[in-house]
Order: sequence, then C-alpha cells, then structure tokens
Amino acid sequence: MAADTGIDEWLESEGIVDRRSRVEAMVVLAEAGLTRAGKQRMADSKLPRAREVLWAKVIPVCSDAACIAAVGTPPMPIVTTTRDRCCVCGGSNTRRAVKALLEACAARGLQRILLLGGSKAAHVELRAALAGSPVEVRIIDGLNASPSTKTALPDLEWAQLLVVWASTQLPHRVSQSYTENRPRDLPQITVARRGVEALCQEVAKFASGGRG
Repeated sequence: MAADTGIDEWLESEGIVDRRSRVEAMVVLAEAGLTRAGKQRMADSKLPRAREVLWAKVIPVCSDAACIAAVGTPPMPIVTTTRDRCCVCGGSNTRRAVKALLEACAARGLQRILLLGGSKAAHVELRAALAGSPVEVRIIDGLNASPSTKTALPDLEWAQLLVVWASTQLPHRVSQSYTENRPRDLPQITVARRGVEALCQEVAKFASGGRG
C-alpha cells in the first residue's frame, strides 16, 4: 500500500500556523486537483507537487503587524506562517526594513543616497542588502575619510538625499564638510540609532513623505 500523510499535519509542518490558513491552503490544493473536499490524507508521492503548487499560489506572511501591513491586499490568498516562511521579513527585521526602503524609494524616484558614517560591518551589510536594486549608496567612512569642501561637492551634487548616521563614529570635521556645503535643495535626515534596520526605517520614512 502506498504511504500517505495527513494533509493538515503536513501543512503545519510546512509552516502554516493556524487552522484558517490551512483551510485556505487546502482550497488551493483542491483547485490544483491534488485533493478534494473532505479528504484528510494525501499520497506521499503527491507531496513534492503539492509543495510547489502551494507556495506558488499563496502569500505567506508571519503574524507581525508590520509584515501584514506591508503585503496590503494581494491577488492571492494570504496564509499566516512561521517567520522563516514570511515573504516580507523571512525571519529578519532588517530584511523587512530593506524591503520597505526599496518600495518607498521606488515610489518617490529616490535612487542616490549619500551616507555619512556607519561601521565597516554595517557598510558591508547595507551594500549586500541593496545589491542589484536601483538604489545606490555612496558611503563616507567617518574613520578614514578626510574630506574638504572641494572633495565633498561632487558627492553632494550627485546625491538626492544626505543621510547623517549620528550614532556611529563620525567626527564633526567629516560631517561638517558635507552638511555645511549641502545645496539648499538637497534634503538631509539624521539617523539617531545604530543598525542597518534603523537606517532603512528612517530612509523609508523620509521617502514615504514622513519628513524631509
């Protein structure tokens, strides 16, 4: 006899955490011809196909309010999942913040950010997070830069937004070369907290019209 698995238990093992969401998932599987109403088990041979269909036809979101708000009203059913399955954060608050930044910047047409300060580790993380996106960041390392008015001006002319990461190692002489020569039409924001998540949240807030 062919082996089979309980559908409800299998959906739970896939990371779908509540009964309502598992019912939504069962409807998706039924529409694909992999099960039918009232059936409680599925042949194990169907599970790979069921997994493929399931994650192609639902929007997985964790129970965090920020992630729920981020998906809005998508065209496919939303199912509540564990954080690692969430399409917004994937278990990472930073990933969610980066996604919000990219969406807000795209809506505003913001692509060139001049960043003053931050640690080397944060620079690496930020560049990796934005790799392949339309958003470009020029970073002025507060510990290694020795800018002058002459060297700062080309960066200021290039930028669409000046970000001062004030909670990081950023000597006044470095930030002053940029902030005192900032064109009047170049917006500036200050990020008071450390971490790439905090930086992305503040830029997203600005790009969404929150300030600046």
